[in-house]
Amino acid sequence: MDNNIIRASWKFEIFRAHSLRNVLILLMSVILVSCDDFIDVPPKDAIDAESFFSNSTELVFAVNGVYTQQRGIFGNFNYFNLIEARTDNAGQDQLDQRERVETDTFEETPGNLLLVNVWTQNYVLINNANNVIQRAPEVPFETSAQEELINRSIGEAKFLRAMSYFILVNMFGEVPLRTQATNDFDNATLPRSPVNEVYSLILSDLNDAVNSLPENYSGGQLNEIGRATSLAAYTLLGKVHLQMGNKSEASAALNNVINRFDLMPNYEDLHAPGNNNLPESIFEVNFNPDNQIGLTMNNLFIPASEAARLGIVAGGFAGRLPTFPTKDVQTIFEEGDLRASASFTTYDNNGNLDQYISKFLDLDAAGNGSNINLIILRYADLLLMKAEADGESAASYELINQVRRRAFGKNPSLPDASVDIDQTDTGTFLEKVMLERRRELVFEGHRLFDLKRLPSSEALNILNDHLASEYVGVPTVRDFQLIYPIPQTEIDVSNGVVTQNPGYN
Repeated sequence: MDNNIIRASWKFEIFRAHSLRNVLILLMSVILVSCDDFIDVPPKDAIDAESFFSNSTELVFAVNGVYTQQRGIFGNFNYFNLIEARTDNAGQDQLDQRERVETDTFEETPGNLLLVNVWTQNYVLINNANNVIQRAPEVPFETSAQEELINRSIGEAKFLRAMSYFILVNMFGEVPLRTQATNDFDNATLPRSPVNEVYSLILSDLNDAVNSLPENYSGGQLNEIGRATSLAAYTLLGKVHLQMGNKSEASAALNNVINRFDLMPNYEDLHAPGNNNLPESIFEVNFNPDNQIGLTMNNLFIPASEAARLGIVAGGFAGRLPTFPTKDVQTIFEEGDLRASASFTTYDNNGNLDQYISKFLDLDAAGNGSNINLIILRYADLLLMKAEADGESAASYELINQVRRRAFGKNPSLPDASVDIDQTDTGTFLEKVMLERRRELVFEGHRLFDLKRLPSSEALNILNDHLASEYVGVPTVRDFQLIYPIPQTEIDVSNGVVTQNPGYN
């Protein structure tokens, strides 16, 4: 979504102030989150909440407020630590803040503040989305175009709500299922709902989004490129079904998107500054330094010495990098695979050759952050999901090989024996799909959820092998640790109505 219209989303901040529950959550987050975060101060001239949804234009502003919250989730270094550095893709400086180290080595406690932050950010988004979904039907309209805009706004809010619940259920398992806006303390406390009920809401939201969102926004009047589309909803629906083990349903959903997007010719262009909403991108979270909302998380990936050498004004990170590519991830790429050099780079670390994550590098980054959007859903991801859902076949190998050919600088549409794989290559079909997903999507936040689709014993072996090779003296990861503990603050504020995950008591 174009960031010019996002600037109008300040109006939606009134709903945070209007919601006593959100005030409580935000106050807790101010007190508890790490020093990386900042406080959004709402404008003093905010209008009254009860009179806000008076027309469809104001409804669009409200939806923009939901999109805005995604920047706080996906652009947050805490989320990267919990999703990517939790896996065998990235490691943590063992001398860094203890709470960050704990989430990397599976030693976190329910009081870990990174968990509080990510939990809070997602539930703020959910509450904002609930406000839209609940109140949009009350918005008056005079034309069919206005009615269509209202229905579309509900679809966008449901898509965004589904995405946050997908994150929460995979990170925490059973979570409170909030479908009504929290405007007072009467409905502030809810117990956790079973995983299947959370997934049922996600599927319902995405099916509604599929039916109410357009396929694209070409010719839109409100700088609408980048908003959620029906194709994005189909893609997320396929991802959700795949995560649930519903492979035939996943394949059917993804089939609606096959051939509707294109692989970019050059892999390194995907995350290049200014390359926003490319033909491969299905859905992305927008950042724009011109509007004071550039991406800043990536500044923690690059050493200050490298930033100085490259002329990056933002400065990089002084001292030991808080997170870095693991030794293992540096070995998974074949010779000639261009994805390796596009994902991490070697630098001189006081006489030692080390690597840093360079996938999101903006040479022009300054104090306002980088001009890089974070792609959440893209076509290569979809091709690999479709192959996984369909299982081993010539057609599935062709989907994988399209991704591989691009990775080696080849034409994705033309068979090439030098890079194509088939059933004769080493490993099971699932192992080959997972390896290709790891190479293609490294550092993009998919690996943890991918591991959760494996048998738990296999996922545990991968994680324990990674920890044993990367660090010394860390404990063995156990089955219950494949999901995080529920933040203790949520349990405390609910007076025990919200319970803890087994193993963390």
